[in-house]
Amino acid sequence: MPSAKVSPAFQQQTRGKKKHAKGPHVVNVRLLEDIRGYGRKGSIIPIAPGRMRNIYYPQHKAEYVTEAQLWTTNRKDILAERDFAFGVPQPEVDSQPAEEKITDPQMKLLTPKRAAEIIDHSIPPEIIFYRVPIAAPEPESAPPEPIGKSINAIGGEVPIRNTPEPRSSVTRIFGSVSSADIVESIKAMLAGSEEGARVVLAPEDVSIIEEENETVAIEADRLKALGSYKIEIRLKGVDPIQRLVIIRPQETEI
Repeated sequence: MPSAKVSPAFQQQTRGKKKHAKGPHVVNVRLLEDIRGYGRKGSIIPIAPGRMRNIYYPQHKAEYVTEAQLWTTNRKDILAERDFAFGVPQPEVDSQPAEEKITDPQMKLLTPKRAAEIIDHSIPPEIIFYRVPIAAPEPESAPPEPIGKSINAIGGEVPIRNTPEPRSSVTRIFGSVSSADIVESIKAMLAGSEEGARVVLAPEDVSIIEEENETVAIEADRLKALGSYKIEIRLKGVDPIQRLVIIRPQETEI
């Protein structure tokens, strides 16, 4: 019996011999709820790995699908691409003559004050990301402490031990969480409402507040370790909005 043909978007990519080969451009996921512009609950679609890792997986909106699961899935549930038209209202036909239409670009723009109100109301106090932690090396048996010599007040030699500095407790991660990742997550939360989708936010509007003990975990606009970090969302002319970004270890069963 011939095997069913799978769309190229769902075929497993073979890794080349080059060590610098990039990862897949898409991953296969099953939607756990209806998502506007993507598809109906239960559909299996290919999406960008970053969107799955930063938004849909943490918010339990989708789950990863392995190649083995694809072969046991009903073919009608597998889509070659996301359904851009799903859940999107169709524009009404406007019978008004073109010469009578008045187009005002400013009608769709929100004031910074209103945008800040929407962000403050819609975004939870904690924005959660999941990343794979880098396993710490196995601690080696500590070598004997070197013994030095010191001269006391009466000229005698006194042995002293050189105590090493304590190890850092920071758990670094593969990849990072950047200001762009934070903005993308915020926009995904705001997209659920018509007014929230009109909020204009850029990575430069998000600042990471660096604490004294977080120097090794923050590089420029990127978070590089598990933990909690304060951020500020700054819009022109209004007070900054503070939120907490939490990076938790990602499960690696798949």
